[in-house]
Amino acid sequence: MRKKSKLPDNLYHFTSLIKYRIILESGKLALTPSNLKFDPDTFHYEPIYFREQEIGMQAVDKYKDHHPVVWLTANDQVTAQNAGLSEDKLMCRINIKTDGRFWRYLRWRDFCDKYHADRFAMAALKQSASDHANWYICESEIPLADFAKVEFLDQDGLYKEAHQIPGFSLEDIAPELFA
Repeated sequence: MRKKSKLPDNLYHFTSLIKYRIILESGKLALTPSNLKFDPDTFHYEPIYFREQEIGMQAVDKYKDHHPVVWLTANDQVTAQNAGLSEDKLMCRINIKTDGRFWRYLRWRDFCDKYHADRFAMAALKQSASDHANWYICESEIPLADFAKVEFLDQDGLYKEAHQIPGFSLEDIAPELFA
């Protein structure tokens, strides 16, 4: 049995600017595939739609709806390589205060053990990101009210609140999708 570790005070969710606007509109961080299981025979890419417009692609297989989660990390600074994210998903950092709610935020490894994750799927995820030991999940959607702070990646490589970035406006991000 693994030794229980202290829940970090803050967890972070990183996302793209377009997806952050979708989060604002929906009022929550939505659930996404947990990747507990993986089926290479049904693995494929499908478009992601928002308001009937294609906004990207997502990798799916027959297990895409198997225990969906919100993915989080204990690290406030990540790179695409160590987090297993695309560069666009580093543009927005959402800080979630955990307030010691162990029941709500689980270490990724504990979640995998709880639901008997496929070892092949776990190994593939671990290979995609060197920071997997800092991953956490939430099995429920996270409402905007739980966001402690939202920051955006500035040109200088630092995360800042929107008002601290000269000329930055979320309304300039894909305005055709949000009209």
